[in-house]
Amino acid sequence: MRRSLQLSLFALVLLGLVGGTLAFFLAQKSVSLTVDGQTRDVGTYAGTVAEVLEDEGLTLTAHDVVLPAPDQAVADGDAVVLTRARPLELVVDGVAREVQVTALSVEEALEQLGFRTDGLVVSASRSERLPLEGMRLSITTPKEVVLVADGQERVVTTTAATAGDLLAEQGIALSGTDRTSLRLSQALLNRMRLQVYRVQVSEVTEATPVAHGRVETQDAEAFQGDETVTVPGVDGEQTTTYRVTVVDGVETSRETLSSTVTREPVDEQVTVGTKARPTNSPSADGLNWAALAACESGGRPNAVSGTGKYRGMYQFSQATWNSVGGTGDPAAASADEQTYRAQLLYQRSGAGQWPHCGPRLFN
Repeated sequence: MRRSLQLSLFALVLLGLVGGTLAFFLAQKSVSLTVDGQTRDVGTYAGTVAEVLEDEGLTLTAHDVVLPAPDQAVADGDAVVLTRARPLELVVDGVAREVQVTALSVEEALEQLGFRTDGLVVSASRSERLPLEGMRLSITTPKEVVLVADGQERVVTTTAATAGDLLAEQGIALSGTDRTSLRLSQALLNRMRLQVYRVQVSEVTEATPVAHGRVETQDAEAFQGDETVTVPGVDGEQTTTYRVTVVDGVETSRETLSSTVTREPVDEQVTVGTKARPTNSPSADGLNWAALAACESGGRPNAVSGTGKYRGMYQFSQATWNSVGGTGDPAAASADEQTYRAQLLYQRSGAGQWPHCGPRLFN
C-alpha cells in the first residue's frame, strides 16, 4: 500500500476515535442529588431517576419518597431528591406500634404523625436526628385522671405515663400494705380513675368471758322450788389474738390467730329441793291471811316499813324470813311465797309473831 493511502486511513481512524470520545463526554449530565437533606452534584450517564440512584448505590424501599418519580427521565442540570424512610417503634401512652416516617428529626416525626398538642412528654430531644435504622420513641400525652386518696377526690391533668408515675408526681407515698385500684405499672388513659386504699394490718388481743356452768344437787329435805347456792359461779376468761385489716379507717376482715383460756370458769354449785310443798293457799288452813296482809302492809307484796327493817306483805324481818327458808329480800318474793313462809312461821310460833295484826287471822 502506498504511503499516502496509509496516512489517509490512519487519519480516518484517529478522527473516529476523537469523535467517539467527544460524543461520550457530551452525553454526560450533571445532576443535583439530595439524599436526606444532604445535597451534592453528581455526573451521570443515567437516563432515569432510578438509574441515577442505582449508580450512586442507593436502593429504594417501599416507604421512601423520591422526586421526580423513579421512571422519570433526567437531563443535564436536573435535581433528584430522595428522603429515605425510618422505622419507628412508637409508644403512645403505653400502647406500642410500628410506623414509618420520612422525617429527619424527632420534631419532624411528631409533625408527620400529627402530635401537635402542647405539653407532650417525649422520650428523646425534639432536635435529635432520626437514624436511618430507626429508633424507639415514647410519647405521653396530657390526660385528665380522677385521683382519690386520703379522703379527697380530685381531677388532675398529668403527663405521667403510669399510675405509679402519677402518685410520685403528686407526692403520694404508699406503705407496704397500701393498695391501688390500678397496677402501678399500668399505663394511664384519659378519664381513668385511680384510687389509693390505705390499708393497716395489726394484731389485736381481746379478752372475753367464758360463762360458768351450773351443777345442781338434789336436797330431799328442802321444798321443791327452793334452791341454795353453795358455791358461787365465777366466769372464766378467754384471750384471743386477731389479725385485723382496716381499709381507709373501716375494718374489713378479722382473722383468728390464736385463742387461749387464761382463766378457767368455776361452776355454780346449787342444792335443789325435792320435798313436796304443803298447800299455801291463803284459805287452805282456814285462816284469813288476806286480812293479816291488809293490816300489816295494805296487801302490798313489795311494802317496806319506814325504818326499812320490816318488808313484804307480812312485814318479815330479814332474820325471821331466813329462819323459815326464805332467801333474798322478802319484799322481792312473790305473794304466794310470802304467804307460804308466813304459814310456816305461824305453824312454828303462832299468831303472836304479829302482835297487832295477828288476831285478824281469825276474823
